[in-house]
Formats: sequence, structure tokens, C-alpha cells
Amino acid sequence: MKIFKNKIIALLLLVALVMPILATPTQTYAASSSKSTKIESFAKKQLGKRYVWATQGPSTFDCSGFTYYVVKKTTGKTIPRGSTVQGKHGKYVSRKNLKKGDLVFFATTGKGRVSHAGIYLGNKKFIHASSSKGKVVISSMASGHYYKTFVNGRRVI
Repeated sequence: MKIFKNKIIALLLLVALVMPILATPTQTYAASSSKSTKIESFAKKQLGKRYVWATQGPSTFDCSGFTYYVVKKTTGKTIPRGSTVQGKHGKYVSRKNLKKGDLVFFATTGKGRVSHAGIYLGNKKFIHASSSKGKVVISSMASGHYYKTFVNGRRVI
């Protein structure tokens, strides 16, 4: 009887230790999913706003000013201001593991270091303040310039 009682106690302790671990991913995903939807919606409201170097909204943006502004307004979190430092902030995410709301970074100057930032929207598309287009636009990462210059993603939510 004593052995049986000890096994029951050990099993209950094991369940008590494992349950919080099993519950955490679902809770985290739900929160991230909600925040990523909020980020996407708010970012899309900025479409067409003018690109102006060294600005961070609300009516004009450079690329890292855009990501800074959207993250701050939708999550309350403050991230670094420049694209190079933003590209090192948060959790690293590979191209194949990107989720909506992740920040994406590119080496567009040909020097091999991060020089451009945007926000991943899913389906290999991202939203960003484009200096060449002169405004906030949605672009593809599926091929071409942004496919070739992609450096990494970062999860900040």
C-alpha cells in the first residue's frame, strides 16, 4: 500500500510540473496572434504615407521609423530606432519560420549589413517605408531584390 501511495504522489507531482509547460505555448500563441493582427491592421493604415529619411511618424516615415512607430503604437513596446540595431533586437527568426507581425531585415546597400526594415504580413509579403517608392508600400519577398537581400527576421511580440 505504501508503494502504491508513493507512486500516486509522484504521478501527481509530475502532472503538476508538466501541466504549466504544456499550457504555455497555446497561451503565448493566442497572445501573439492577437498582437500580430493588430500590428498588421495598424501598419496597413499607414499605406501611402510619405517616406522621409530620419522620421518616425505619424505622417512620414523612414523604414526603421515605420517599424518603430507601428510596434510602439500597437504593443506599447519600444524597440531600437535604426534598422541595423533593430535587426539584432528580439528573437531571431529564419525566413521559413516567419509569422505575421515579425520584423524583417534586408541588406539593400550591398554591404552585407542590415540597411532596411519592414513588417512581415504573411504569404511572402511585407509592408515597409520604401525610399525608392517614396511611401509606405507592400512588397513581395518571394523573389527578386528583397528575396536576394533578406538577412533575417526578428520576433519582438
